[in-house]
Amino acid sequence: MKRLLITAISIIAAIGATTPALAQKIITTNTRMAREVVEISPYDLVTAGYQGRFKERGVPSAGRFITAIRTNNITAEDLVKVGIADRRLSEDTLNDESYIRQVDSVLDSLDKN
Repeated sequence: MKRLLITAISIIAAIGATTPALAQKIITTNTRMAREVVEISPYDLVTAGYQGRFKERGVPSAGRFITAIRTNNITAEDLVKVGIADRRLSEDTLNDESYIRQVDSVLDSLDKN
């Protein structure tokens, strides 16, 4: 009986000691994953620029936005940097060539219209 009681107490103590460590690891992992998520699509990024949501970061809006695209004063990389600075994109997006090409494609289609 004594052995059973000591074994039960040991098991409960071991479980109680490891639970906070496991919970901390899960929270840390989830935080890292959340930072890697791209939160805004290439289309929405360009639309936000056109609508003036990045004016405070030096990006013109409406007609001036289109003029800046035509004169290469605004590039896809520039918009991605603004999106990162505005916390709408993760920093890794700047290295995502596919995302930048998609932004460039949206800029091209806006320029042609």
